[in-house]
Amino acid sequence: MNALESTSPQSPKQSSKQSSKAVRKILLVVEDITITGGIERVVANLANAFVQILGYEVTICSCFKEYAASPYELDSAVRVRYVYEFARKPMFERAQRSKLYNLYYRNVFERVLSHKICKIARGFDVFIDNYNCYLPRSWLRPADFPISIKVFHHPFQRPRARAKRFRHIVVLSHKQLDLWQRHYSDVRVIPNALTALPPIQRERESRLVLSVGRMAAGDQKGFLRLVDIWEIVQRGGEFASWKLCIVGDGELKSELESTIAQKGLGSSIILKPFTKSIEREYASASIYAMSSHYEALPMVLLEATSMGLAPVAFDINTGPSDVIDSGESGYLVEDGDLEGFASKLCMLMRDEKLRISMGERSLQIVQDRFSQERVLGLWQALFQESITESKHNKKQW
Repeated sequence: MNALESTSPQSPKQSSKQSSKAVRKILLVVEDITITGGIERVVANLANAFVQILGYEVTICSCFKEYAASPYELDSAVRVRYVYEFARKPMFERAQRSKLYNLYYRNVFERVLSHKICKIARGFDVFIDNYNCYLPRSWLRPADFPISIKVFHHPFQRPRARAKRFRHIVVLSHKQLDLWQRHYSDVRVIPNALTALPPIQRERESRLVLSVGRMAAGDQKGFLRLVDIWEIVQRGGEFASWKLCIVGDGELKSELESTIAQKGLGSSIILKPFTKSIEREYASASIYAMSSHYEALPMVLLEATSMGLAPVAFDINTGPSDVIDSGESGYLVEDGDLEGFASKLCMLMRDEKLRISMGERSLQIVQDRFSQERVLGLWQALFQESITESKHNKKQW
């Protein structure tokens, strides 16, 4: 049994009467809700689910504001508050160039920002940080401050002292759970929930491999090595009729374009900008390729498999192994093995029946493990447990 299947929390319908009386107002903190990215999409989806399904009052606290509005659709009942109405990027880049400015940014600016967030958090029942908030000890009296939850969206790198002040730590997959538990006393696994995409007919005979993500500096999504993989796939001309489509925007795009041109792959690789109608891109493909160097639990992989695409992914430290049962619902390839990745793509491209069977199995897996009902049940169970604990602590206080 997969680790994600091993717990059976109460469903939202079963437990809402217990928890809704105690939990009413939730604050979700994110770096910048106006930019396109996996964390921003997860926060938007969670805010909508808390409002629409559980009936909570939800506010998104966006630390920065680079653009006019969020690229993700938010329920009209979800409030958005901005701490600063400017982009973080120029400040961060300056901090990278100047040691003196970096000291100011880390030790002064970020603490002032955290103080402002904590002031906003007063009056809420639950405070869920998806950014990098610092909680001053003087704010943490159980009677005064809401339930504080820190969500890590990336793999474990090193223990963060500021995270230890949160009451609960939430991570997205089980692969590194034992590592997290060595450094934090209360760690829970709550995966991202699969959100329903608009119904659309898939092109089952499609000859398109799809990959989606931010083309950010540093190439977290591994798009440069995906281009290298596609070069291997195209050797010999067997798959000349197939196309690779990469959807996204970011600083890396010009380098990607240049690399594709240098390798002479312009006729078989399509680059498309970010779209709010991502379901149309999934529907046009038959295989999903995830070449990321690191992830936590990628929403695009959940969405692609929910559309019945057969996935191929590198078996990086976290994320894909919670979604893909290798050999049954797709393929996990040893990280860095470009030839192996290309080989698995070719196997799927040659065999339509295999693509369909793996796509159907991957669809069943995400429905069983990552449904909204199941994930919201995990959140409610955590809230209820924390409320019970708070009542006990208040009596002791």
